[in-house]
Amino acid sequence: MKEATWSRSEILHGDCLRLLATAPAGVARLAFADPPFNIGYKYDHYDDARTYRDYVDWSRRWMESVTRVLSPDGSFYIAIGDEYAAELRVIGRELGLTLRNWIIWHYHFGQNTRDKFVRAHTHILYFVRDPKRYVFHDDVLRFPSARHTEYGDRRANPAGRLPDDVWNEFPRVCGTFKERQGWHGCQMPEALLTRIVRASSDPGDVVLDPFAGSGTTPATAVKWGRIGIGIESSGKYAVAARDRLKSAMRTAERRNRRDSDGWCERERECLRQLYRETETPVESLVANAAAMECIRHAMRARAEREFTTDEIAAQLRALQGKNDLPKIKNDRPYRARQHRKEAFAQDRKLAESWFAGLPERLRRANEHAVAHRD
Repeated sequence: MKEATWSRSEILHGDCLRLLATAPAGVARLAFADPPFNIGYKYDHYDDARTYRDYVDWSRRWMESVTRVLSPDGSFYIAIGDEYAAELRVIGRELGLTLRNWIIWHYHFGQNTRDKFVRAHTHILYFVRDPKRYVFHDDVLRFPSARHTEYGDRRANPAGRLPDDVWNEFPRVCGTFKERQGWHGCQMPEALLTRIVRASSDPGDVVLDPFAGSGTTPATAVKWGRIGIGIESSGKYAVAARDRLKSAMRTAERRNRRDSDGWCERERECLRQLYRETETPVESLVANAAAMECIRHAMRARAEREFTTDEIAAQLRALQGKNDLPKIKNDRPYRARQHRKEAFAQDRKLAESWFAGLPERLRRANEHAVAHRD
């Protein structure tokens, strides 16, 4: 078992309780935990079917360990399901943590059900150690409100509004998504972690994930200039998460290189995130002066340089042309899609028709050859 240096980004293999016990107190500015939900999910080796009392006791121990390594102004986010959200909230209170928000992450394509409403959300409990001293960068979170996008109201706050406590702009990482790793079934979206990392930490801070899983938290942390520390009990997952972290570190070095259009990938990612949060089609945005002015303010805060609304509009159109913007509702005209079986049946019908006419085509070709030979 390797001990963390807590001075560089890394994925550690081992039990989080033992590894956290070796860490210096107060070293992490931010912790994000997505623990097993104790619902019988099949992991590499972990038993996700503990008794109620065992799971709650274990949760108390790892939450206490994480709290110890948080800085006095640190923040602690926990993603958890319905079954134990209330218990973890009570444990947080007993550990002296202050709950700032009980966030609901709502997503589409929840698990299909037959005898109850489909569950399509996860709870995210946002705690801080000190209710009067904590990191929260509201300027990098603001985006155009409905006052901008629907009414074009220039009297609205030009800096935009803060996200509410129901996050519905982040889809689950489905199997067809480019960011899907494929070797871990429970993968958080990088866009969601980007919001948390940028809101509750500064560049150079340590960001801890005691259940690294697919490695989303440390990978996102290094992309935004933080030190990402992940702990993973599965050797199989730890090896794969290390590869992802190394890839993210290489990507971080390229994210600030400017292309011929004067933009870098980090700035494009800020714009994509704003587009996702604004949830307004490109053509409606670029025609709305109030919305574009708000986006200009938001881009200045997020990307840390000045932009004009014209160059933002041009970049939005360029990303749209490359199909490189997040999908939002009704941003593309409806086009009927053929089901695979229907497409296969149509192809088969065409093939059968082609082969049915083959003898006649061969006869004509033979007659043509004979006529030209004579």
